[in-house]
Amino acid sequence: MSRSAPRLGGFTLIEVLVVIGVLGILAGLMLSAVQSAREASRRAWCESNLKQIGLALESYHLANRCYPIGVTNVTGPEISPGIHTILYHGFISVHARLLPWLDHNDAYNSINFLVGATPLTSIAFRPPDSFEVTIDTMNATATHRTVGVFLCPSDGGLLRAWGANYRGNVGVGGYPSQTFLHTDSGNGFLNDTHPTSAADIVDGLSQTVSFSERLVGSGRKPLSPRRDFWLIRTGVYGTADDGLVSCQIAARPQYQDGFSLGGDHWFWEGIDRTYYTHAQEPNGRIPDCLQGALMTPPGIATARSLHPGGVNALMGDGSVRFVTETIARSVWRALGTRNGGEIVE
Repeated sequence: MSRSAPRLGGFTLIEVLVVIGVLGILAGLMLSAVQSAREASRRAWCESNLKQIGLALESYHLANRCYPIGVTNVTGPEISPGIHTILYHGFISVHARLLPWLDHNDAYNSINFLVGATPLTSIAFRPPDSFEVTIDTMNATATHRTVGVFLCPSDGGLLRAWGANYRGNVGVGGYPSQTFLHTDSGNGFLNDTHPTSAADIVDGLSQTVSFSERLVGSGRKPLSPRRDFWLIRTGVYGTADDGLVSCQIAARPQYQDGFSLGGDHWFWEGIDRTYYTHAQEPNGRIPDCLQGALMTPPGIATARSLHPGGVNALMGDGSVRFVTETIARSVWRALGTRNGGEIVE
């Protein structure tokens, strides 16, 4: 009688493919979990940075009875009896003024506030003249300093060396002050030219955002809708809603004129670098835009981050909230005004 051959041990091709498939699924789940854990850590770090800025703001207020401003001026030559020109040349950010309360006294002491500061580049602006280059050189010790507390660990942008991810809230509209045309400008926690104090935050410190996040610029072309600014082509706009329409026009595919160096430096003030506006909700779908040919241009600068689903926001009372990008625009605008009279729960 014939005897059947013994069955050799091993796996069939189907069994091997099943095992590989299961391992691939497990690896994908583990990678997702690791990435989520890393982002949670980065977000917590980001919250810690904002809390430090909040403590610095409060310390500045206790010492000076107001919050810091971004533009200072000096009296220029007399143009007629008793009337002098006003020279706006102190384009030094609120970040620079907070340095002593952020353990950067040496950087603060190196700043020559008397000579002021002038951003050397801006959107559609002329090249810097010799005077501007000279005063920039005089403050080179500070301007070439990386300040880690101003950088969000989730943003790995190219301009992080001297950049700033945390920006001060200057209100809904993008102009320095409120006028008959710009009725929703100049109403933020901070003001560009006139210092605000806790008494001016009539909506309540816990109901008004003082700082939030924005990604640094891409530093290249084509422009990035999440990071960069387009050049406004509609002339002077009025309200924030007008500004958003201007941004939609400016960001049409045929246009690539803009500014990709946003947030490249914490030292200079301006919506192009260290301020933001509440015109649209966080991570809004409309790209941002600026008016050209001005030293610190007005425009729309939206709070943006790489945290999934929203941004961190520092409130006037020093607390930090995570604000989702699905927040109603009206509520986000209410949180951006110091004196709008809105009730936000």
